[in-house]
Amino acid sequence: MDAKKFIFVLSHATEKPIEVIGLLKIATNMKAFDDSIELDIFLIGEGVQLARKGTAETISMEMEGQKVQAAEMLHTLLDDFGVKLFVCHAFMPAYNMTRDDLIPHSELKSSSYLGELMLDGRVPFQLSV
Repeated sequence: MDAKKFIFVLSHATEKPIEVIGLLKIATNMKAFDDSIELDIFLIGEGVQLARKGTAETISMEMEGQKVQAAEMLHTLLDDFGVKLFVCHAFMPAYNMTRDDLIPHSELKSSSYLGELMLDGRVPFQLSV
């Protein structure tokens, strides 16, 4: 069977927290159900702010009667499941961000790297809520 490879593309952070929470929840569940899948996260546009220290801690919502925090799921994905977090460096200046602002496990990449990941067989996954 071919390897299962996915790239989650997040283009929002604080503007549409429901999309962030939704995508991180799906990604966390996928890795929890099948840790053998390859799953990466690529932040582009306003989504680059999710990699700014302290931002994910401000994103939360109630889901199924419980408070869900973006930071908790992001840390689970990065620290426990070894998911890679790619940040499109081209969008960082628009949000006054530098490399020093980034959370651990963040890797700066160009937008062309997203195309490389898809050519490598990763299935793109994005939500629009």
